[in-house]
Amino acid sequence: MSVTWTEPDIAECEYGKPPSIWWCVIAFVVVQIAGIVITILTWEQGKSVISGTFFVRALLLPLFIWGAVTAVIYTNYEEWIARVDRWNYLCRCKCARWKRWARSHVAILGSVALTPEPELAERLVGLEGRAPMNPGKIMALPETEASAGVSRIGQVIERLIAPFAARVMRLAPVHTFEVMLHSEDESDINELQAVWRKLALSDLAKLRWAPLDAKTARIEQWFDADLHSGFRLVLGCQLHREGKEPVCSEAAVAILLASPAVLDTFERKLKPQARLFRPISVPPDSVTDAVDVLLAAEQTTRGRIRHMWSSGLSRQGRHATSGAIKDARLNLAEHDVDGAIGKPGPVNGLLLQALAAQMVEHGQGVQLIASPDSQRVMLNLLGTQVTPVPHVGSGHARMLRLSTTIGVTCCIVFFVFLLDMASASAGWFWGCLAAFVLLFPLQIGGAMLTCREVEEDFHRKLRRSPEQV
Repeated sequence: MSVTWTEPDIAECEYGKPPSIWWCVIAFVVVQIAGIVITILTWEQGKSVISGTFFVRALLLPLFIWGAVTAVIYTNYEEWIARVDRWNYLCRCKCARWKRWARSHVAILGSVALTPEPELAERLVGLEGRAPMNPGKIMALPETEASAGVSRIGQVIERLIAPFAARVMRLAPVHTFEVMLHSEDESDINELQAVWRKLALSDLAKLRWAPLDAKTARIEQWFDADLHSGFRLVLGCQLHREGKEPVCSEAAVAILLASPAVLDTFERKLKPQARLFRPISVPPDSVTDAVDVLLAAEQTTRGRIRHMWSSGLSRQGRHATSGAIKDARLNLAEHDVDGAIGKPGPVNGLLLQALAAQMVEHGQGVQLIASPDSQRVMLNLLGTQVTPVPHVGSGHARMLRLSTTIGVTCCIVFFVFLLDMASASAGWFWGCLAAFVLLFPLQIGGAMLTCREVEEDFHRKLRRSPEQV
């Protein structure tokens, strides 16, 4: 069954209290008295009661009967314990699986953000200068000294890639390395290839282009299996084109991604700039629930979340996000990128991740990002520490029941004594031995059937569990 942000509300069962010991005491007294009375009433006239046979019939045989009665008293409770053990184990496995899924992350090894306002992240957080205020404006990137024969987008791509040149040369020969350019025009791939040749970077890297609204630009797609085998350099260029009326401010972003599995192969020699945790996307009227679910997943320590970044949200989404943060009692500094660099565009979602990652690297704690996802609001966290999921432990089922074993054994021994007193043939005794031997595989088979029944009930309830978010 696939995992979603909707965690099924399946509670663990309680063991309850075992049957009172007084039932066993009462059974012992009743059985022993009955055994003595029956033995006296059926004892042969004139035969001495000072004999082993009398004590066997009066005391020992009732003791085996009492053992069987006691086993019956506790059999149902022990069966319930076995079912609860299995049910609770499945609940813990389900919870651990959900937490591992919810706490999964992608490593950001580095990021570059080019915006109309320099040092945007530092200024918004208050580390450098004053926060820029340009709400509603359409701004362009600062002009740089042009090189002969290089287009403007070529210059921007070079500024994005140059900081990663050393890592590209190191990583591309040993792992799959993909460069994904998101821009408005497919011909921009030629500019990327030209810059790649100019910087003399590894020809083992795969250079690809995708439109600005492609799935590869959505961060939830970064958690797919295709990223698990290597590295991906995501480029986003949002530039004004000649002859077209600009509708948003310019921005350009580069983010180098890797999966935790790939990082492990480097034995901590590659230190990530930040860790981007799995996002959650919900309608604006469900943002409060989404924040609660995100915090319940414990992707990071609640108290370490210190800043929130947003861009491109609708008025409803913006108000819902602010209200959800207040309801969750998170003490965050909110940063509206739209108010700083003007009207947002499709690259602003990537820009938020890059700006937040830079602040994580600057020791500003965990960052919460709120960005648009079609008509929904997407929330995700960036931090450095990963909260481990506790080990569930083994789920070995109880193959043998103590009460069943004792009860059946007492019955067999009681029957053997009766056969001995009746001078039965040897075949009866061999039959009792066979019954005792079969007791164990039959219990194992019954325990396996019980486990299967509990698992079927659990998964049936799991499928019927209503969605929460």
